[in-house]
Amino acid sequence: MGMIASSSGGGDFEAVPIGTHRAICYKLADAGTRDEKFKDEDAKKRRSIFVFFELPDLRTQKDQPFSIFKQYTLSLNDNSALHKDLKSWRGKSFTEAELKSFDMANILGVSCDLEVTHTDGGRAKIVAIFKPDGGAKKVATVNDQVMFDLEDYLKEFSGESCDESKNACDIFADLPAFMCEMIEGSYELAAAYSKGRKAEAGESKGGLAAMAKDRKTVPVADFEDDDIPF
Repeated sequence: MGMIASSSGGGDFEAVPIGTHRAICYKLADAGTRDEKFKDEDAKKRRSIFVFFELPDLRTQKDQPFSIFKQYTLSLNDNSALHKDLKSWRGKSFTEAELKSFDMANILGVSCDLEVTHTDGGRAKIVAIFKPDGGAKKVATVNDQVMFDLEDYLKEFSGESCDESKNACDIFADLPAFMCEMIEGSYELAAAYSKGRKAEAGESKGGLAAMAKDRKTVPVADFEDDDIPF
C-alpha cells in the first residue's frame, strides 16, 4: 500500500518539531482515485484522502498553530494505515457496521496526540496517532473546519452545478498544488467531465432533467452515542 506523510508548505518552511504533540483535525480532502505504484508492486487504483491537523501548543513565526497532514488510502481493511490510526485514535475497535460505512466527517474537530519524526530531507511526518489523556474530544480550532467533498466538487463539471459544488471549488482553491494535481488527474473528475459533455449534447432533449433523476445520495451510517466523538 502506498502512503505518503508530509508537513504542509513548500520552499522555505518551518518543520513541526520531532516529538509527541497535542493536535486537532481541522480539514479532510478527498483526492480521488489514481493509478499508483509503490516500490516493486504493480500499479493499482487507489483512492487517497488527506487528513490535516493543527497543533495548538506550537506556534509558527507568524504566530499561527503549526499544521501537518497525512495521506491515506481510503480503506478500513485490517492492514490499512487508516484503520490502524483511527483505531489507536479512538481507543477502541470498529464495529461491523462502522467498517461497512464510516463517515470520515466524524473526525473533524476531534483532538488527538501525534507522534512526529523527520525525513532525511528534514520534512515532518506523522508516524502514529494516539487517543489523548482524558479521551478524544470535539474542540474548536484556529483554522476553519472544512471538508473537501469530491462528490460535491464533481457536480461543477458534470452539469449539476449547485451551492455545494461552488463551495467545494472554494475549498479546492486553498489546497496545496500537488493535491489539486492529484484531483485533476483522478478517474472521478474525468468521468464528471464526460458526463458534463454528454449533458451539454443532450440538453435540448431533456438530458439535464434525465441526469438529475440519476443523482445518488451517499448513506450516512448511524452510530451509537458514547463518550468517543467518532
